[in-house]
Amino acid sequence: MKLKATFLVLLLCACTFGKTFGQADPGCGGMMFSKTAFSYQESGTLEVVIGNYSGGFKSGANLTAYDATFTVILPYVLKVSGEIDFSRCPFPLTIVSQMMNALGSTIITFTVPKGINKGVNGTISIPVTAYKADASILYASVRTDANLSYPPSGNLLYTNDQLSIPVFVNAALPVTLSSFKVTKENDLATLNWTSTSEKNSERFEIERSTDGKSWKQIGTVASLENSTEKADYDFIDAKPEQGINYYRLKMIDQDQTFAYSGIRNITLDPIELNIFPNPVANILNIRTGNWDKVRTIQLVNINGEAVYSTKGKAEKTVDVSNLTQGTYLVKIEHTDGAIVNRRIRVQR
Repeated sequence: MKLKATFLVLLLCACTFGKTFGQADPGCGGMMFSKTAFSYQESGTLEVVIGNYSGGFKSGANLTAYDATFTVILPYVLKVSGEIDFSRCPFPLTIVSQMMNALGSTIITFTVPKGINKGVNGTISIPVTAYKADASILYASVRTDANLSYPPSGNLLYTNDQLSIPVFVNAALPVTLSSFKVTKENDLATLNWTSTSEKNSERFEIERSTDGKSWKQIGTVASLENSTEKADYDFIDAKPEQGINYYRLKMIDQDQTFAYSGIRNITLDPIELNIFPNPVANILNIRTGNWDKVRTIQLVNINGEAVYSTKGKAEKTVDVSNLTQGTYLVKIEHTDGAIVNRRIRVQR
């Protein structure tokens, strides 16, 4: 029984492919939004290439009038915001229907009143506007639908003939920032930011990272909630990490939705250090911003041997008159374990 069924399928396919047919193809040359991430109320376009893909087959044929139907589906966060542009389509297209389904998606169906010659493609451009926000990744799609021709729309398996692309819409920010900066003041980091508009805003959470990936909340500043006036804010990070510190603001709305600001950074050197003269003949001077944070000072030769090391309190000068000429490494260890290296040359 299985053998007979298999034979009938093969016979049907052989008969079908023995005939000429057109192949209506959605997205045959691509489907693309002008941007994959829209902001709330931002406008853009969706471009879809459709056509008759059968030009590359010996059995290819022209699609006759109304022998192809294309359906474009927009996710519920987008709506059509103007006239659809057919100027880059070399064949006429007619909108059969344009409606919204129960999920809020917009469904647009096109047909070709004069058919499509084999191997011919065209581009339609649909203007869209983001009128709802959803941080989830949604999809727009285009497909070829069945009609009265056989095979359906010129395709043997029309239900597989579909293309989708992702898009998402950022939520409207509760706060409009006009500026955000971070400055270094001695061992402190000062954050300053200015808002020009706030709507149902609750607070700012200040976050810090040393690698730009893992973030830690280090403070909170209350917002004005609702304002159309310029408002200035500041926050001091009294204990920034040594090295690079990244900062961002988490702007939280009263319903606990949130958005992030851009990222700013500063770099704190473990030790502010000035060593002179270099090259040096006899006395090497060491200047640093805070000697209380210096644990040890060492001079290391090219063999990795310590030829000088402080005992107890670090000295501000080092006598190198008894060292042989050559290159040395000045190694200064901070009380928190951070180490700064400077290269000097002893020369007489």
